[in-house]
Amino acid sequence: METRLFLTLAGSFSIGVLSAVEPVLLRNPAPELPLRIQTSTIAKGGRASSTVPTGTTSQTIDITRKRHIERTMRNDALGGEVTYRILQDVITTAINGKTENKTGPLEAKSPKARKNGAGNWTFSLEGTALGEAADDLEMLGAFENRKWLPERKVAIGESWNFEPSFIRRSLQRDIPNPQVTGVMKLREIGTAPDGTRQAIIDCFIRGGGRSETPTGATVTAETGLVGNLTVNLDQPGRMRLYLNGKLATGVAKPGDSAKVMMPLNLSVTINPIPKLGE
Repeated sequence: METRLFLTLAGSFSIGVLSAVEPVLLRNPAPELPLRIQTSTIAKGGRASSTVPTGTTSQTIDITRKRHIERTMRNDALGGEVTYRILQDVITTAINGKTENKTGPLEAKSPKARKNGAGNWTFSLEGTALGEAADDLEMLGAFENRKWLPERKVAIGESWNFEPSFIRRSLQRDIPNPQVTGVMKLREIGTAPDGTRQAIIDCFIRGGGRSETPTGATVTAETGLVGNLTVNLDQPGRMRLYLNGKLATGVAKPGDSAKVMMPLNLSVTINPIPKLGE
């Protein structure tokens, strides 16, 4: 399934580019830093089609999901425990213009994570999480284990590979072993409106794959995203990620097929939670 998946990211930031910039240290936030995380996933203008021997049907799909999370970590003798307080998780879906609103299965809950034997954070709830709740816990783990920055000094124009694990986990809903690659490139160092220094980093993600079901159907998934990551160099933990692109999935077997094409607009805003009195 061949598609053009990279779109130009719309939007700009009001920054001033610093002259004679030396390489800068790009580090991921310290695990102990409490963070406020706001995410937005918007897929508008999507289309699903299904073909059977009697004909083809299609429908339009719009999906918006917004989440507000507070993340804290408590150190202990077992390696620490991370808590995500899901303050808001709202999902709005419109199929052929008919709108439905619902809350995510983890809204108002506080899943906790500990490191597994491989050193990755895995989330759990009190009791048993099933279905969508279990899937969302795995997505939180993929996000918590992100390592976007290279933990070294980087010069303007330099690039590095990163693991877009949250995109990989999304594709795993359709295919078991997707191939996903991510590249970041430091575009410029500038000053934000408040006078702090910030790095503007271009981001490129591609992924996809195919698998065969026990019934003989072929399942495919493909995505491409392009955008940028803004990292505040003077305020650790403060960053913004914007990505635009598309997701195409399909299921096909002789005489029967289904396809979904969704434009995607993803944003993640992360800020440190102020200490009391600040």
